[in-house]
Amino acid sequence: MIREGKVQDIPQILQVIHDSIQSCVLDHQREESRIQTWLEAFTHASLIVEMLYNDCWVCTVHDKVVGFLMVSDQGEIRMHYVVSSMQRLGYGTQLFNHMLDAIAHKNISHLEIESTQTALPFYTKLGFQMPINSSLNTSTLHLYKTLSHS
Repeated sequence: MIREGKVQDIPQILQVIHDSIQSCVLDHQREESRIQTWLEAFTHASLIVEMLYNDCWVCTVHDKVVGFLMVSDQGEIRMHYVVSSMQRLGYGTQLFNHMLDAIAHKNISHLEIESTQTALPFYTKLGFQMPINSSLNTSTLHLYKTLSHS
């Protein structure tokens, strides 16, 4: 089930984020210092602030948060994580499609995301593209998707 994220979900959201980041082996080659640097950016307090200023949804299975997506009013996907044991089962795509429906009334012409190497195939499948002058040899990849409003 997908529903709006609530402050009460933050402990579970943090678990999803931490698990997902640790599974991104292509991006950190299991180097603990790199993983720790990424994880330090996500705290209970920082998520409260992000949730105040962005739209967010959680995907739950048996009342447990297994995925999380947050998007700004400008179309920047701020966070999109699925717990590693639930990846490749469609939950990330469900969250993405739910978000598209939810923001359809907003005047957003394109979406942007900073993707990892690990997530690149997923976002490419969803129709995201890299700018022509960008390189695959960076730790984060700036991707965009133009939205068609019917």
